[in-house]
Order: sequence, then C-alpha cells, then structure tokens
Amino acid sequence: MEERKWELGDDLAESDNLLDPVTFENLILAVHCNCPVIDEKAVKETMKEIMEERLADMRFLLEKNMDAIIKAAKRGRGGYEDQQ
Repeated sequence: MEERKWELGDDLAESDNLLDPVTFENLILAVHCNCPVIDEKAVKETMKEIMEERLADMRFLLEKNMDAIIKAAKRGRGGYEDQQ
C-alpha cells in the first residue's frame, strides 16, 4: 500500500478537515482507557492532550500545504494579488 502524501490535490481535498473534531465519545473513551483515576483533573488533562495532538496534526498539514493553500486562495483574483 502506498504511503499518504498529505497534500492538497493528491490525497487531500479542499473540503477535508484541517483540524479534526473531538467528540464526547472520543474524550470519554480516552479517559476510560487511559486514566487509572477518573475525576475532573483526569478529564481536563486528557482533553488537553487530545487537543495538543490535534493541533500538532493541524500545524503539520498547514505547513505541508502552505503553497497550495496560498495558490487556491489567490484563484479568481484576476492578478490583484500580484500588485501588492
């Protein structure tokens, strides 16, 4: 199986999420499986870890696709962006 490139126009579409959502189910399952003590602190720490992971993935996708994002954002501008 071929490894993903994580690039717009190749294996990513403009409609794909840049930041994956987090559901209550994701959080509950992570706390259930990973926390020996389940309390408010555990839930907050787990949520923080999930978000840090999601943000790291988002930053990777943003940097990897910066040129494609800029190119797509300029589409249809009629050369206006080149005058700046």
